[in-house]
Amino acid sequence: HVLWVATGSGVFRLEGDRLQAFAPGSPLVMNRVLSMYEDREGDLWMGTDSGGLQVLRDQKFTTYTTADGLSGNLVRCVFASAKGELWIGTDGAGLNQRTGSGFAHYSTADGLSSNVILSLAGGAGEDLWVGTPNGLNLLHQGKVKRFTSADGLPDDFIRSLYADRDGSLWIGTRHGL
Repeated sequence: HVLWVATGSGVFRLEGDRLQAFAPGSPLVMNRVLSMYEDREGDLWMGTDSGGLQVLRDQKFTTYTTADGLSGNLVRCVFASAKGELWIGTDGAGLNQRTGSGFAHYSTADGLSSNVILSLAGGAGEDLWVGTPNGLNLLHQGKVKRFTSADGLPDDFIRSLYADRDGSLWIGTRHGL
């Protein structure tokens, strides 16, 4: 098994007793990694504090920024659906979906409760759960449904989400799970 570790000094790969550090000139040493996701193909997707979304494939980096159509360069979370759809949550620039031709964007103009996306998780079918500081959102067939403490959540600040195998959604807030 391989363990990826993000530190203030860059990203490291631990396999067995071998620790591999990325070169000082690599994009990850220049930007703080806030989130990581390894997809089914073994690609490592990393959200950074100012360098956008970075992808490590075959030990080579590819970077996506606003110049490539990403809505913001501070990437808080990354999620790939069971069908391989890639979702990217930014800090203030909304939600992005990677498409064949670039990125599709979702924001408060589309019904999201905030443009700060803190967490993502898969739902039933092609649904996507989106955690924000202003509540939980469900993206279903391009439409957004919002949930807040008025609907029974312990708090509106949704920091973490986990979809269990049995279909349960675990919701981490400032005031409980």
